Formats: sequence, C-alpha cells, structure tokens
Amino acid sequence: MGLMAFLPVLAIYVGERYGITDPVELTFWGSLVYGAAPLSAAIVGPVWGALGDRWGKKVMAVRANFAICITTAFMPFAPSIAVLLVLRMVQGALAGYVAPAMSLVAQDAPAGRQGRTIGSLQAAMALGAGLGPLLGSEVTLLYGRHAVLWCTSALTGIAGCVLLRYARETQPPKRMAGVSFFSEFRQACRSLLGNRVFATLLLLILLLRLGQNMLEPFVALFVRELGPPSFMLNVCGSESVALERTIGMAFTILAVAQVVFTPVWGRASDRLGPLRCLSWLALVLGATQIATATVEGIGGFLSLRSVSACFMAGSMTLAYAAASRRVQPERRTFAFSLVQSCMQFGFALGPWFGSHLARIDATSEHANLRLPFVVAGSLCVASAVGMLALRRVSTGRPTPGVGAPPVEGL
Repeated sequence: MGLMAFLPVLAIYVGERYGITDPVELTFWGSLVYGAAPLSAAIVGPVWGALGDRWGKKVMAVRANFAICITTAFMPFAPSIAVLLVLRMVQGALAGYVAPAMSLVAQDAPAGRQGRTIGSLQAAMALGAGLGPLLGSEVTLLYGRHAVLWCTSALTGIAGCVLLRYARETQPPKRMAGVSFFSEFRQACRSLLGNRVFATLLLLILLLRLGQNMLEPFVALFVRELGPPSFMLNVCGSESVALERTIGMAFTILAVAQVVFTPVWGRASDRLGPLRCLSWLALVLGATQIATATVEGIGGFLSLRSVSACFMAGSMTLAYAAASRRVQPERRTFAFSLVQSCMQFGFALGPWFGSHLARIDATSEHANLRLPFVVAGSLCVASAVGMLALRRVSTGRPTPGVGAPPVEGL
C-alpha cells in the first residue's frame, strides 16, 4: 500500500517538483526515475536471494522493508532530479522483499498447491496496491505530494515491524559446511541457469514484463491527456480533483482485479499447469494493449484496462509457480530472486523503451503514448508464442541440473 501510494504519480511528482513542463522531457525523466529502483533491484536481487537461502528468508524480508522505509523518507529532501534518481537506485538495490516473502509462504506448501499458496500472497499484495493509489490521492489533496512519500515510509516501516514480530521460518537455511558464500553462489548459478528450460522461461518472463510494464509509469499522463470521465466531474466538482481520483481509479482497477482473479489463476495453475495459463494470459494481454492504442476517450481506456487487469492479475503467481515446480526447496529463494530480477528488468527497461517510443511523432502538446501500447502488446504476444513452444518441448520431460521431479506443463 505504501509503495503504490506514490509510484502511480511519480512522473507527475517529478514534473511538479523540478519544474519540467515539456511533455517529451517529462516522459524521459519520469521513466528514468521510475525505472531506476527496479533496475538496481534486478541487478542486486540474485545476491539477496542467495543470502536468503544461506541466512534466512525472514531476515531478508525485514531488511528490505526497513531499507524502503529509510530511503523513501529522504526523497522529499532531494534538491535535484539527479539526487532523486540516486535515491531510487539505492532504494532498489537494498530492497527485494518479494522473493523472500514468496519463499516464506511457499515453504510448507505441497507441490500441488504452490499456485494457490503463492496466489494468496499476491492477493494480499494486490489489496494493498488497490488501497495505495486511493490513499495517495487523498493525502495529496490534503497535504501535498511530499506527504505521500512520508506516508510510504511510515507504512513500509510498520510492515517491517510486523514481519519482525510475527513471521516464522519453519525451514531453517541450509549452509554448506566449509563453502564460502561466493562459491555457493556460483554453484547455484550454474545449477539453475544451466537448466535450458528454466533459463528460457526466465527470458520469456522478461519479455512479458517488458510489454506489461512499458506504459505503467505513463498511465497517469495518458489519463491526464484523455481527461476525467463526466461522472467523476459531477461527483468531484473540480477538474483537478476529478483527475487525481481518476488516476487513482486507473490503478485501483488493477488491484481489485488482482484480489478477485489471483486466486482463480492460482487454482488454474495447479489444475492446468502454470506455463499453459501464463501463455494464455500473455496472448490476451497483448491483444488488449494493442486495442488500447485506438481508444479516443477515458471510458474506452478504463474498459480495456479492466480487461487487462483480469489477466495481469495472474502474471506474478504463474511465473513463481512455474519456477517453484522446477527447483529444490533449498534453492527456492534464489530461483525466485532470478524470476524477480527478470520482472524487475522488465519493470525498469520497459518504461525506458516506452519513453523513447513516445518521442516518435510526438506533437507539441502531448507525447505519443499510443505507439508504445502497440509495441508493448506485440512483446506480450511474442512471449505467449514462446511459452507455447517451450511447453510443447518440455512437457513430460525431465529437467536436468535442478534435482526436482519433472512436472507436466511446468
């Protein structure tokens, strides 16, 4: 909830805080600041994952929450956009709480219930993500955008305290006697990345996340371009207030869909196989992204976003479920951190690609945000085709180098 209170409006915050009015320049700096944290998290994440397998998942989850708390608290004091960029990079490098959190909830789940178990955690995360934009818009209206960052810091600090007090690790970490961390890290890399099916799966997840996240930092800008719906104007009375709440609603749609549909995707994963479900998800998501490029009004955008949200809801659950079935329990946190790194690379590089595409044929009033929707959708479709092909060659065959029994459909 804390993170999603400020992430949806980060591009607007950058423009207001540092006086950037040119729309093309704003998309560039907005994407750079937005993507800095996930990029550094993607690079450093595997190290935290390996440390989680060695020292414990709970320690890593607590550390990550307090790191986000501290770095976010300093962001309102950033005197320049360069300092804010550095703080976002530090925040990402010290974060990485999703992989240990997933490992904590999956530690006791049998193989046939991995999808539902992971889906339950994602549903809880989605509930916070749904409340976050609403909280952020109200805090902004009452106290200004700076207050949203302090609100984020407070909420992540509370989350760290709750984890520290109540989280339990039922499977203690297994350290190899007489083996250094770096030797164990290299051995884990060879074991997992040497598995061709798992390595290909990582690349396809990266491709899907590039398409899925290419436009997320610019949704607020796109909504501002389309304007608020008439019913929101009637309720709010002011166009600026209606616009803030429409932006919050655009992101809340995602969270509501995750709460409702994540358990559905989890059950489908256990019954049909996560890779098969993930390929269907990518195909429909790609089609809706391409269709979004043709909308003329805010009503059409919100309708297509609602459809996309139902399928976005399963992407994280299915990716982790596919990885969980292919690795040994003692390597699970590291494997999850590799999956998370692929997602974070997509989270970071997608907006960067989107900002460059937005410069093509940009008008004097708005950046061209429609072309990136087409490219993003095409990437999702390409990922779907690759997953279908991967499932065809891997179904029912043993996966070498990992030590887990083969599971049909990954």
